[in-house]
Amino acid sequence: MGQSELIKSFRSEAELIDSAGQFAQRLRSAGCRPLVIGLAGTLGSGKTTWARAMLRGLDYHGRVPSPTYTLLEHYDLGGLTLVHLDLYRLSGDEELENLGVRDWLADPNTWVVFEWPERAPALAARCDLMLEFDDTGDNRRRVTLRGTTRAGIEALERSYQTGINNER
Repeated sequence: MGQSELIKSFRSEAELIDSAGQFAQRLRSAGCRPLVIGLAGTLGSGKTTWARAMLRGLDYHGRVPSPTYTLLEHYDLGGLTLVHLDLYRLSGDEELENLGVRDWLADPNTWVVFEWPERAPALAARCDLMLEFDDTGDNRRRVTLRGTTRAGIEALERSYQTGINNER
């Protein structure tokens, strides 16, 4: 099985936020679940901003803290659960077991969205979608979205058919 890829450039943080919210809405509307989504990039490249915007796009109106210190935050979105992990402080795959990630991965109504996939190679290998964030200066960002499993490719194609623009 191959990969599907889209590249999207954003001129501002507001554009990135708007696009992430719409992306989450389209994925949910298309019935894409379960999903494992990795967010890769340097510090400050937009990973946490993207995850927060996804939640806002899914009509979550509560506080959305960065899971930098808690490592995991989960959100009940009326039939869909989004689990947001920040693995920056993780020392390896074995620590994921203590967070209960296996249970979240087994839930068919859950999206696992996690930052710093290189910190947990076993979880990264399960990604349906891998998003790579590049800071291109002056609050501009480029996000490369890759479908790496059949579910991820289908999710990317469905979201593309409903409005995500390919910048390639």
